[in-house]
Amino acid sequence: TYYEPFLGSAGVMATLAPHRALGSDAFGPLIEIWQTLSTDPDALKRWYETRWQTYHAGDRVAGYEAIKAAYNARPNGADFLFLTRSCYGGVVRFRKKNGHMSTPCGAHDPMLPARFARRVDLWHKRLQGARFAQMDYHEAMAMAQPGDVVYCDPPYSFSQTILYGAQAFHLPDLFTAIAECKARGVRVALSIDGTKKSGDIY
Repeated sequence: TYYEPFLGSAGVMATLAPHRALGSDAFGPLIEIWQTLSTDPDALKRWYETRWQTYHAGDRVAGYEAIKAAYNARPNGADFLFLTRSCYGGVVRFRKKNGHMSTPCGAHDPMLPARFARRVDLWHKRLQGARFAQMDYHEAMAMAQPGDVVYCDPPYSFSQTILYGAQAFHLPDLFTAIAECKARGVRVALSIDGTKKSGDIY
């Protein structure tokens, strides 16, 4: 079984297209997107097209802000899906004090619904062997058994904690979880840039 406990965009999982996998993340709206892709891809297409129309109904910045306000009032996968495709630079930021998404509208025009729908069909096919669950990475990694593979792509814990709501992430705890997996015979891959300097920390 392939495990990806910091699922994010699922780019690695979709490339691998594993026969049996668990994709997980602590962030509920994100997992709602992946679960919907898995069980009802047509609903995912409707989510995107409805918000794309709102975005283009008048002033696009006003449309974006309306969708963001709806998301901040009640975090959900449908709004979050469109915001990730239309926010500035595609970089999602959350305020620590209230958890609200703070990224402004991007300068680019989000992809057309028809193009998005084609991507949904492709990714639905590539991720048929996966199931998705909202859980902390500790819980997901504890499920891995000898011979399983865990891929970790953790948050930028020191340099960019505002991104993706990573303020509570503690890198040494991940190293402990990795050591526990390896002791059980689980194979672990970790991608992390240890050369970036943040303050006095490498």
